[in-house]
Amino acid sequence: MRVWLSHTRDKLNLLYDMHVHTSDSPDADIPAWSLVQMGRENNLRGIGFVAHLDLNPEDFCYNSFNADTYDESINRAESEAGGKLSVMKGLEVGEPHKYEKQVKDLVDYSNYDFITGALHTVENIGMILGKEAYSDGDPLEILEEYYSETLRMVEVSDIDILAHMGLFRRGLALAGLRYDFNEMHLWPETIDNILRVLIDRNIALELNTSGLRRKEKVTYPIPAILDHYRRLGGTLITVGSDTHREPHVFFGLSRGAALLLQTGFKEAYSFIDREPQAFRLG
Repeated sequence: MRVWLSHTRDKLNLLYDMHVHTSDSPDADIPAWSLVQMGRENNLRGIGFVAHLDLNPEDFCYNSFNADTYDESINRAESEAGGKLSVMKGLEVGEPHKYEKQVKDLVDYSNYDFITGALHTVENIGMILGKEAYSDGDPLEILEEYYSETLRMVEVSDIDILAHMGLFRRGLALAGLRYDFNEMHLWPETIDNILRVLIDRNIALELNTSGLRRKEKVTYPIPAILDHYRRLGGTLITVGSDTHREPHVFFGLSRGAALLLQTGFKEAYSFIDREPQAFRLG
C-alpha cells in the first residue's frame, strides 16, 4: 500500500474526486497517469482533473497553461484507466468574470468536461490564500469584499463548478489571524445571494476538503454554508480534494462524503461534456 494513503486514512470506494491537479500545472508535481494508478488501487470511481488557467499576473500559475500538453496528459491517463475509472478533463479558471474573454480566445470550452471557477485574488487586495493580503487593512473588510466579488463572479461567468468558497481561511491561518467564525452571521445576505445564483444558474457548489489537511482543519465552504445551500434547495454538489502533490493525494474525500450525508445530501455529482452526472453517496 502506498505511503500517501496512510496519511489520508480515507476509504475512497466508489467516490469521484472532482478537483485533482497534475504536473501540467506549475504548483503540482504528479502526472495524471500516476494519479489514475493511485485511484484504481483505492477503488475511486472517477477523477476530475483540472489544470490551472490563470491570466492574472499576480498568480503563481500565470500564463502557464498549455492545452496541447494537457491533452496529451489526459489521453495517457485515459489509457492507464482502461475503462475501469472515469477520467474527466477540466479547467480551473482563475477570476473568470475578469478574464473569460481572453480565456475563451485560448481554449474551446466544448473540449472539456467541466469548467471550475476560482477566486484567488480580490481587486485591490491581492491573493487571499496567502498571509500577505492581511498585513494591511481590516481582515473583515477583505473577506466582505471576497464574498461580494464571488457573487459578481458567479452571476456572469460561464462555469460549471464554484471552487473552494472560503479559501481565505488558508490565508488567515498563515497570518496568525482568527478563522474559526461563521460568516453566515456576518454577511448572510451576500452569501444567500451567491447560493441562490448557483441554484438558478445550475452551477455546482464544490465541497473542497483541502482545508482538512491544513491548520484550519475545515472544509471550504464551512458546514453552515453547506447546510444553508441544502435548505435553499441546492442539490448540485461536488467533492474535491484539491490534490497537488503527495502525501495529500485524494485527502479528505471520505470525510467530505460523510459531511454531505450528515447535511442531508444523498447524491453528489461528476461532469461529462459539461453535464452533471449524479452518483450515490455512501
